[in-house]
Amino acid sequence: MALEQVRYQALVVSPSERFMQEISSLLRERHFHTDHVTNAGEARRVLTEKSYDFVIVNAPLSDEFGSRLCIDVTDHVGTLAVIFAPSDVYEDIMQRTVSYGVFVIRKPSSQQTIIQALSLLISAREMLRTVEKKAGKAEDKLQEIRIVNKAKWFLIDNEDMSEIDAHRYIEQQAMAAGITKRQAAQIVIDRYL
Repeated sequence: MALEQVRYQALVVSPSERFMQEISSLLRERHFHTDHVTNAGEARRVLTEKSYDFVIVNAPLSDEFGSRLCIDVTDHVGTLAVIFAPSDVYEDIMQRTVSYGVFVIRKPSSQQTIIQALSLLISAREMLRTVEKKAGKAEDKLQEIRIVNKAKWFLIDNEDMSEIDAHRYIEQQAMAAGITKRQAAQIVIDRYL
């Protein structure tokens, strides 16, 4: 899929209307759809209702600094957390959040720095998307193996087959019916349940 076709979802958390307008303008130019909230409590509520590719926090927030929110966001699969931290606490925030995978950007930042950071974030999100797909395929393969193994044990226990014969039987049933081994195994399981 071409990058121009991807629409990213971003939640911007900032007490500053000016920051929201500036960052939203930059995000729209880069295929982002944005939602805005002004504090961490609102952000947590919105995050229970909708998934985002990015959560961008302009610290400090009115109800907390924002680093805890970013750390919590990293528990959401597929969501990257970004915090704009004031220069005087940048190093401290970086030390506290880096091990969670939070991206920390020093502020004030130039527009060029923010644009470069957004490009890096997009690259990180696309890499994460690739990893998620690979993990999904691996999980599907493991589930297929579990189902086939369960079917083999039913055949071993109920039909007095060896494991090799049970495996061969499932493969033959799949080929004869034009279905996957997983589907053939599920038919065997359903027969004995």
